[in-house]
Amino acid sequence: MHFSRAQHEQLLPTISGLARWASPRRIQRLLHPDWYGAAGINIGIPIFEGFKFRAQAAEADLRAKASDEQSRVLINRIVRDVRTAWLRANTAQQKMSVTAELLQEANTALDLADTRYRLGLSSIVELSQAQLQQTQAQIAEANARFDYEADLAALRFQSGSQP
Repeated sequence: MHFSRAQHEQLLPTISGLARWASPRRIQRLLHPDWYGAAGINIGIPIFEGFKFRAQAAEADLRAKASDEQSRVLINRIVRDVRTAWLRANTAQQKMSVTAELLQEANTALDLADTRYRLGLSSIVELSQAQLQQTQAQIAEANARFDYEADLAALRFQSGSQP
């Protein structure tokens, strides 16, 4: 923005001045006859620059707009990443509660299969299948917990909060 303003200020006229006075000898009196002086004013008007300054000002404006657009794109990308991380963490939390229920059901099924096996109402195959389902439910529940913690860490990272 400052660069753009500076480029636009090149289109304005410039005024500079210079004054000089001196005495060939040391100053003895205020109005010494050997004193001399000169003054000048220089005015610069940028009209014959081949539209160079106008082009530079337009370029600076376009660069400022491009910078603003890049900032907007970056903000949108950050918002999208935080929102996506939040959705993933929320989904992982829901998956964790579902797998906890699945584990509870597998434990109940194993208890029933074990009781049926001990009473002689089922075979070892049914008991083994119930144990396998319980093991799979434990693995799914552990994976869901891990996924939730990983997604929560990703959300903290994307939002810039401290772990």
